[in-house]
Amino acid sequence: MTRSGVHLKRNMVRKLVVIFLIFMVPSAVAIELPSFKYGSLKRDPEVTRIFEAYEILPNYKYYYNGRGNIPYAIIGIDEGFKLRQGLWKEIELTTQLLRGWIYQMDTIYGYRPYGSKILDHTGKQLGIWYSSKQWTTVIMEDNNEVAVFAPEPPGFRSGK
Repeated sequence: MTRSGVHLKRNMVRKLVVIFLIFMVPSAVAIELPSFKYGSLKRDPEVTRIFEAYEILPNYKYYYNGRGNIPYAIIGIDEGFKLRQGLWKEIELTTQLLRGWIYQMDTIYGYRPYGSKILDHTGKQLGIWYSSKQWTTVIMEDNNEVAVFAPEPPGFRSGK
């Protein structure tokens, strides 16, 4: 085959690959990717009051995330939902434990903790959040399962 024939053949193959990528890959990607339903946090003074009054809501399971014995965040998930396994530790919350945690979180971390509602993708409340961090990722999954990402560690007071 001549040099120009090889060149023509390479150009033809490149064009076919480009045509394939333009038409086939987007449809394959659309079929394979799941559509996530994202929830959110909505800051709520009533949730702050609930935690700071050391109230433990019935029909909620409680979890915490943190290092050592002072949580970065405490969440309560309505029993109608299931929290996906991960970095959260389930706890049988007591008033005494909650009082100690809230005092320590307020004293040690650089920002005052506050409460938020945990909402699903439609705006329905599925839980409560208490932390000095104001955001996280909430993903709704099948069968009323929810993934709530753990917050990054909060800042610490400098002691000045």
